[in-house]
Amino acid sequence: MNSRRAFLKILPLFLCFTSIDANARLVSIMSYKEMLAKSDLVVIANPISATSDTTEHSFLPDIWRQEMNGGKSRIESIGVETKFSVSAVLKGDVALEQFTLHHYREAQIPGSEVNGPGLVSFNPVRSNGRVPYLLFLVREADGRYAPVGGQTDPDMGSISRISFASN
Repeated sequence: MNSRRAFLKILPLFLCFTSIDANARLVSIMSYKEMLAKSDLVVIANPISATSDTTEHSFLPDIWRQEMNGGKSRIESIGVETKFSVSAVLKGDVALEQFTLHHYREAQIPGSEVNGPGLVSFNPVRSNGRVPYLLFLVREADGRYAPVGGQTDPDMGSISRISFASN
């Protein structure tokens, strides 16, 4: 019992002098109400074409990769497009039957990252185009649509797979 009491007395002191490496970043998570208000288009849709790269090469905003040497580097990304077939329009042009989603993928094959970007990917060939998603989107100047919360973390609500629905 005495050794346990002694341990509990020195534990706070030990924790004060121990460095803890924390990898965290601020992430903004919007409510459904906020996403709906900021969206130009809200749909239930299915990916129907393979994702194809665009000529865009940039860095994801507001996110850094922690290097093994302690340094930080920006996360390079490549623009991609995926075509979707609309099942239901919840907000926006009800006559819309298809649209192109503009999103990003990492230029490097991502490793096991802590707090890495929440990017999305689609495989319509494997799913036979029958995996529905709920998408909160904004229209870009060129007519494509992008995730309402930005390109760094679209998997945090603006693009969600619906696992219980049927077409």
